[in-house]
Amino acid sequence: VGRNPADPRAREVLSAIVAKGRATLAGLAEDLGPAGLARSLRWLLDEGFVRVAAESVRPKSSPVERAWIARPHEETEALLARKPKQLALHRHLSALGRPAAAAELRAAGFSPTLLSSLAKEGLVSVVESERRADLTVHAGPAWAGSRIVPTPEQRAAVEAIGAAVRTGREMSFLLDGVTGSGKTEVYLGAAEAAREEGKQSILLIPEIALAPLLVRRVLARFGDRVSLLHSGLSDGERAAEWERARRGDVDVVVGPRSAVFAPLPRLGLIVVDEAHDGSYKQGESPRYDARTLARVRARQEEVVLVLGSATPSMELERGAREGRIPRLVLPARPGARPPAFVEVVDLRDEPARPGDHGRVLFATRTVEILRAAFDRGEQGIVLLNRRGFSPSLLCRSCGHDFRCARCSVARTYHRRGERLLCHYCGEAIPRPARCPACASETLMPIGFGTERLAERFEELFPEVRYSVLDRDAAARRGGAAGILLDFEDGRSQALLGTQMVAKGHDFPGATALAVLDADALLSFPDFRSAERTFQLVTQAAGRVGRGEKPGLVAVQTSRPDHPAIAAAVRQDPAAFADAELRFRRTFRYPPFTHLLLALWADADAATAFRAATEGSAAVSSSPVAGSVRLLGPAPAPLERLKGLSRVQLLVRSESREALAAAGAVLSSLEVPPRLDVDPQNLL
Repeated sequence: VGRNPADPRAREVLSAIVAKGRATLAGLAEDLGPAGLARSLRWLLDEGFVRVAAESVRPKSSPVERAWIARPHEETEALLARKPKQLALHRHLSALGRPAAAAELRAAGFSPTLLSSLAKEGLVSVVESERRADLTVHAGPAWAGSRIVPTPEQRAAVEAIGAAVRTGREMSFLLDGVTGSGKTEVYLGAAEAAREEGKQSILLIPEIALAPLLVRRVLARFGDRVSLLHSGLSDGERAAEWERARRGDVDVVVGPRSAVFAPLPRLGLIVVDEAHDGSYKQGESPRYDARTLARVRARQEEVVLVLGSATPSMELERGAREGRIPRLVLPARPGARPPAFVEVVDLRDEPARPGDHGRVLFATRTVEILRAAFDRGEQGIVLLNRRGFSPSLLCRSCGHDFRCARCSVARTYHRRGERLLCHYCGEAIPRPARCPACASETLMPIGFGTERLAERFEELFPEVRYSVLDRDAAARRGGAAGILLDFEDGRSQALLGTQMVAKGHDFPGATALAVLDADALLSFPDFRSAERTFQLVTQAAGRVGRGEKPGLVAVQTSRPDHPAIAAAVRQDPAAFADAELRFRRTFRYPPFTHLLLALWADADAATAFRAATEGSAAVSSSPVAGSVRLLGPAPAPLERLKGLSRVQLLVRSESREALAAAGAVLSSLEVPPRLDVDPQNLL
């Protein structure tokens, strides 16, 4: 295996599997005991230490709905003469003339016992049918708005995509439309064009919970001919949706990255919405990028691929500029609605509130912008890209910061539940009353998260109803879809949250938005940090001013002159791309080269570094050495994670073939690393 799990239970389970060659869950439970077995196996699977044998995987059967229908019988009246309730039920079913579910009959006043009695008499029959997932539970009711009249630019884009679908050949498009320009209408029109040709479509979205309106619009356009595939469904529901897709009973499959595997027999179109979003790359085993798989599938099955974004990645931007992928442009919002005006709020001269340790949460100008919108009865959005109450808890006496015992990061303080939680491994401990290092009671929350944001928002705007959308809120009952529907319908006047509030939503009533700590991502040790900052601010600004009233955005920053911030404020993606591509070309980063990230992890840091050094030497002495450049080995930015010390080697090359050859060398080592091609995260 080459790597050594830090958790003793996981090591014990892995050793047992290695000794046997293969093992069953029942066998492991008998040999090792059941305690902690499922958790350890899940971790080993996610980290790639073990796999499930393909022949042992069994498909889940679709859930079944049962209904009852009356069976005609010449002697029914006589048989039930002394059973008036059963006779009434039989007459009721006969009058319906169709199968009726138990719930419907119960609502009509008939008990399940009566049904059982009639079944024993042979007077009713059971009819079983496949039960579908209720899509309205996950996205709300189908969109009730009137059909949108496309703009000339939207119509031209649909016609170009439709013409490509009719050729039956593989072709790719970049749909480059400013936020609010109506990319969804193009997706729907293109899917209709595919349906007219007898073909089916896959619509990929970054996260299903964050796009209820898009799903509802698909339901309104395609009705029952839509299949939804995502992890929020039960196993049985997913099996039913998968089978409907496989049989060809649907025109459109909607879902996050895993929906790219949907087994449509007449596939003609794949759409990747928000194609810049890193959520399409799965970091756990099996690792894949849905965008890459979409390209491969489009090429193999000769279908059309549409990659849509208001902030294309630098890879897509370079491809479009060099003519390798046609660019379809939606340059403006329909109805001559202007984009929101973006205003810089410079934090360098803003006084901090006492007790906030020099940090500013709400600047004076930001409060003015939000209050003006609320006073007019309009809605506002506040983005702070950190959850919890504060990023850390600090002892003011000795400086202890409650770092995770398994990861090289401080635990985040969550006031909800009074706990300190590591956002990387999930380990949580109760918030102590005293410092474990010096017994001091002077424990101070440092920094701001969404819980603290909500607390401060209540102080500033006590009369404003608000909702909070972050990972913690999305995991609770009702989830993200319920929170977004409340805001969309006006039941809450403000929406506070992490980057989840900036992803593809359409809120006509929202006119004010505040991006707090807009430059936080710029400090990350990743060459994509500027690109992600620009995308986040631009996408967030696009959530407001979509209705009849103009939008105003406050961008709080201490680095207003940074190219990413300045371009986002000017809403000038071309200028940002010019500068960013120059930077990438100069320092030979993607899209001008390709990257392979090799990661060694071990409970012992010296062992991990020794294995990484051997890996670097192996590549340097291989035939591919002259075609690649090695960066490292070096400790990963997150040096310790889930109890393992991590050392990484970055392999860079202008040749995909050379990169693959280097990967083969590394995979053949006695201690092979975990390999990540085209890594989206260098932490």
